[in-house]
Amino acid sequence: MIRTVFTFICLVTAFSTAHGFLWFGEDPIDTSPVLQTEKARPIYEKALTAQREGKTGRALRAYKKVYRNYPAADFAAQSLYNSGIIYFEKKKWKKAFGMFQTILIYHPDFPQFNELIDYQFRIALATAEGESIRLLYVIPYRALNRAVGYFEIVISNAPYSEYAPLALINVALIHQYKGQTAEAIDALDRLINNYPSSLLADDAYLSLAETFATLVQGPDYDQGATREAISYFEDFLILFSNNQDVARAEKGLADMEDVYARSKLVIGEYYFKYRRWFQAAEIFFNEAITIAPESAAAESARAYISRIQAIRANRPMTKQEEASPERQKEKSFIRRWLDRIIPG
Repeated sequence: MIRTVFTFICLVTAFSTAHGFLWFGEDPIDTSPVLQTEKARPIYEKALTAQREGKTGRALRAYKKVYRNYPAADFAAQSLYNSGIIYFEKKKWKKAFGMFQTILIYHPDFPQFNELIDYQFRIALATAEGESIRLLYVIPYRALNRAVGYFEIVISNAPYSEYAPLALINVALIHQYKGQTAEAIDALDRLINNYPSSLLADDAYLSLAETFATLVQGPDYDQGATREAISYFEDFLILFSNNQDVARAEKGLADMEDVYARSKLVIGEYYFKYRRWFQAAEIFFNEAITIAPESAAAESARAYISRIQAIRANRPMTKQEEASPERQKEKSFIRRWLDRIIPG
């Protein structure tokens, strides 16, 4: 019950603040914009004068009267904007961001749209860097979660601006810093898919490849992340062949291909050592060679293939062995595997 009452009070308060309801006297919603403008004019002019004289506290109080009491006045949006500038200069990021966001929501035709987005982006950066932010008013800290929220709002407000890909790369960097790999991958993936022509696309491809590489646990585990890393490294090398980080990408690709080749070697060794299915083992050994022909895994795979060939040469399979249930099961497995690799 208490929570319900509290929620209701918060909603009513926010609604009244945004729309400028008067709890006593005449409701400005019922007043014409022209009349609201006339009533707001002297208050707005006093606010401007106070701001020019450096009396920011007095200016903020006057601006607040304008946008709260006369939301339809011609000066309402400008009062919010001027208040946001004052808060920005005082490095009160949360209040400044709120002022600019209120303009974007309730005054979408405000002429200084680009300036609003620029201020919001700069506030998000300052919040991420922890500039003038204190925990319990004493301890400096970086409000990273809040910064991510600010960046996401910038993306939503101006998805086709130059700030959107910049905001996304910052979201990815923050998530990487916090060890939130899935969220970082999501941000980088959005950057690549939504802004393929961005100057940050090359960084996103390489960062995405390296992020997937951090998820690789070795040849004995699932290779989904390995394949993703290989794919993004290859895309980077194809799309940005003249990039200064080509050598870095080539090394990353070689490392991932080596892991993937060794995973095939592990499976091949299983069929060779424990199942004695030489044909199945040979398929995986050949895959290891194809994936990374110059790797140590490829050398081991070639050695195993040589051993298989020697076994076949020294002791051909008898007709009885060829017709055995185990051999038929092996053939069925090989046929299904080949059909998956070479359809039809």
